Amino acid sequence: MIGSNSVEIESHDSPSAFCSIWHTKWDSFRRGLRFSLFSWILSGFTAVTLTANEWWNADVGQALDRSGERRDAWVQALEQVPESQQPGAAFLITHMPDRDLAELPVQWLLENTKLAYLARETAPWSRSIPEAIFLNDILPYANIDETREDWRGKLREIALPLVADAVSPAKAAQTLNEQLFNLVNVRYSTQRRKANQSAFESMETGLASCTGLSILLVNACRSVGVPARLVGIPSWVDKRGNHTWVEIWDGRWQFLGAAEPDPQGLDRGWFVHDASLAIKDSIRHAIYAVSYQRTDTPFPMVWTRNRGLTDGGTVSAVNVTDRYTGNSKAVDPKETRLLVKVYERRGTDRLSRPVTVRSMEDETVMEGYTKDESADTNDILEFRVKRGGKYLVSTLHDTRRIQQEIGPFETGQHQVVLYAEEVQLAGLMPPVCYVPPRPSYPLSQELKAQIQEDLGNYFRADEQSREAWTFRPALDEALFTDEPAIRALAWQIYQDAPVHESAKQDFEANQVQYGSHTSPYVVKTVGERPSDGWPLFIAMHGGGNTRQEVNDRQWRIMQNYYTDHPEAGGYLYLALRAPNNTWNGFYDDYVYPLISQLIRQFLLFGDVDPNKVFLMGYSHGGYGAFAIGPKIPHRFAAVHASAAAPTDGLTTAKTLRNTIFTYMIGEKDTAYGRIDRCRAFDQAVEALRGQRVDIYPVLMEYKEGLGHGGLPDRNKILDMYPAIRNPVPRELTWAQTDSVVRHFFWLQVPNPSRDQEIEAICRENLLVVKTEGVTSATVRLDSRLIQMYQPLTVTVNGKSKEIEVEPSFKTLAKTLMESGDPELAFTVELDLSKDLVE
Repeated sequence: MIGSNSVEIESHDSPSAFCSIWHTKWDSFRRGLRFSLFSWILSGFTAVTLTANEWWNADVGQALDRSGERRDAWVQALEQVPESQQPGAAFLITHMPDRDLAELPVQWLLENTKLAYLARETAPWSRSIPEAIFLNDILPYANIDETREDWRGKLREIALPLVADAVSPAKAAQTLNEQLFNLVNVRYSTQRRKANQSAFESMETGLASCTGLSILLVNACRSVGVPARLVGIPSWVDKRGNHTWVEIWDGRWQFLGAAEPDPQGLDRGWFVHDASLAIKDSIRHAIYAVSYQRTDTPFPMVWTRNRGLTDGGTVSAVNVTDRYTGNSKAVDPKETRLLVKVYERRGTDRLSRPVTVRSMEDETVMEGYTKDESADTNDILEFRVKRGGKYLVSTLHDTRRIQQEIGPFETGQHQVVLYAEEVQLAGLMPPVCYVPPRPSYPLSQELKAQIQEDLGNYFRADEQSREAWTFRPALDEALFTDEPAIRALAWQIYQDAPVHESAKQDFEANQVQYGSHTSPYVVKTVGERPSDGWPLFIAMHGGGNTRQEVNDRQWRIMQNYYTDHPEAGGYLYLALRAPNNTWNGFYDDYVYPLISQLIRQFLLFGDVDPNKVFLMGYSHGGYGAFAIGPKIPHRFAAVHASAAAPTDGLTTAKTLRNTIFTYMIGEKDTAYGRIDRCRAFDQAVEALRGQRVDIYPVLMEYKEGLGHGGLPDRNKILDMYPAIRNPVPRELTWAQTDSVVRHFFWLQVPNPSRDQEIEAICRENLLVVKTEGVTSATVRLDSRLIQMYQPLTVTVNGKSKEIEVEPSFKTLAKTLMESGDPELAFTVELDLSKDLVE
C-alpha cells in the first residue's frame, strides 16, 4: 500500500479526496519505478529490484532524511506498520518535529498508532470523525513541547470506564472534565514545577498550570477517541495574563476549561468575556489552536525564549480568533466590570469567601464567591456595576466584616482586593514562611554537561574575560522552564570552583578577612542537621573601646552566652571576635563586607541553609546588630540586639520593611541616650508601618526596672529559630547610609552614598520604582518575582514603559559570583538609568 499524508486540518472525507489519495499513490509508484529502471541501466542492465516494504511517499522520505543516524531505525519501524494504520504512521513521521525524529523511541510510533486506531474503532462515534480530524487531533502523541511520554495506554485505562455510557465526543469530554482530575489527584496551582508539564509530570506532583491541565485533558480525550486540541492566547487584551484551554470536536469545535467543568455544558467558562475581546490580527492578542500538522502559524508557547510568537516557534497552530470574538456580550459603556479577590493577607494565597456588592445609591445587592488557589490566576469573581455609581464591597472572615468603598469608575474594568486577616506583631515574633522554588524535573544529561562546562570555564576565567563572556544560547532558553534546577546546579558548580582557595583557608583557620581586617571566631554544633542545611547564628560580644584582654574575655563569654536549644532544631553557633578594640569595632564600613564574606564562607564550606542565617549581639555587639542588620537585611532571617541603640547616621529603620528585627532595652539603661534612642526608633517604625500590619516586623522589648546588664535574652535563639529569610520580597525600601553596601535584595547601585533612597514594588508583572538622589541603579529579577513570558510594565519616577524580559544565563552566573548566595542570584538585569528612563 502506498500511503498519503497530505491532510487539511478542517477537511472532510469526499470522492475527490479519495481520487487525490489514489493519484498520489500512483505518482509515488511511478517515481519509484523510474528510479529503479535508471539504477538498472547504470548497473549494466541488471535485474530491476523494488523494495516491497517501502510503502511510504516522498514526504515521509524527506522526514526520514532529516532523522540522520536514526533513519534505519525509523525505516524498520515503518516496515512493521499494518496496512490499515499506514496513513497514520505516514502523517506522524511527515510532520514530526526534528527533535522527536532525533530522540523519540521508534517503538512509540507503533504503539501510539495502534492505540489511536483502536480508540477510533471502538468509540461509538467513530463513523462521525473525519479522517483529517482523526489524524491531527486524535493520533498525535504530543501537544506542544512537553516531555514526551508513552501516555496513551495508561490514560485509556483510566478514562475508558469514565466514558462507558457516553454516546458522543462532547458528552465524553464533559464527563472526563468532571471526573478525571479528582481521580488522578491533579489540581491547578501556581506552585507547579513548570508551565508545560506533561500528563505524567502533573500526575506525579498533583499540581499543574492551565497548560498542564489542558495537556492532561487533551491526552485523556484522545485516548478514548475524542478529537481534542490545546487552545491559547499569549496575553489577554487587558494584559492581565495568558491562558490555555481545550477544544473538542463533535461535528464542530467546542471549548471547555480544563478542570473547570460547567454543568450547563460546553462553550462556557470564566474566560468567555476575555476571549471575546481577542484581536485576530494581533500576534499577542489572537487565539490559536495547536496543530500537529505543520502550518505557517506558530503556537504561542509563552514560557519559551521567543514566546512562540514568531516564525521561530516550534509548534504549529491555526488562528481561531473568529470563533470566540462573538461569544460574549460586550460591557455596556455605562458599566464597569468589577473584579474581586480576597487574600488572607498580603503575599499569601487567595481565599474563597462570600462577597457582597451593595449599591450606596439604591437597593441593588449582588453576591458571589471569590476564587481560591485552586482556580486559574485570571479566574476572578466578576460583577457588572454602573460606571458612575458608588458601592460597598464586603466579605466576612470568621465574625469580622472586611469592606471597602469604591466608585465612581473611570474605566470599563476595576479590581478590588480585600485582606481577611491582620498580622499581629505583639508578643512572639511574627512568622516568615518563604519557600524557595523546588527544582523541576532532573535536567537532561546533555544540558547538565553544557552547564558544567560553560560555568566551570567562566568561574575559572579572570575578571576581564568574564566581562566579555558569552554563554551558548541554549542555556538562556533552558532558564524559561528549568530555572530552579539550573540555579541549584549552578550553585554546586560554584561551590566546587577553584576560586575559593583563600576563603577556604580562612574557613579552616576559623577566621574571616576583609582588607586589612581579620576576625577570628569559634563555632559549635548544636543538635542535628536539618534537611535543608544548618541554620547559622552569628553572635557578637560586648566590650568595644577597651583593652585587648577585656575584649577577649567578652568574646569568651559570648561563646557560651546564649542557651543551647537543640530541641528547636539543629544549628551552628558562631561567636565572632571583633577585628579590633575600637568603640566601633562592629559597626564601621569594613564590617558590612566582612560579615558578608563570613556568610559566604559558611554557605560555601559550612553546609549552611542560606535562608536561615541570624545575627545577634549584646552591648557593643548589640550596636553592631543595630548597624549591620539594617545595612544588609537581605542576608538574615532575623536580627536581635540587646543593651544597645541605633547610631545616628548609621542606622535607619526604613530598610527593615521585610526583615524581623527585635531589640531589648532596660528601663534604666540611660547611658549614651540608649533608652531614648530605642524609643525614638520604635516611633519611627510605627510611622513607617502606618495603618499596615504586614510590613516592618520590628519589635522593641522594653524591660522595666533593668539597666544595661542582666537582660533576660539568653533564650533568644529559641525565639528566632522559626524565622526564614525571604530573599525576594515584593516591596523594598532602601535608604542608603554609606558608600560601601552596593546590593540590597534585588536592587543594586554602583555608587552608593548617603541620602540616596529607592522604593520599589514588583507584583503581577508591574515594577514601580521611585528614587531620590540616585543617578544609577539596577533591578535584578527572575521567575520568583515575574512571569518571564509576559510583558513587564516598568514605571520609574512616574515614567512608564512596557518591555519584554528574557532570562540571561550570564546574569545568573555574574550575580551568583557577586553574592555567593544561590538565593541572591538572578536571571534578569534592568539598568533603570540607561534602559528605561529616557
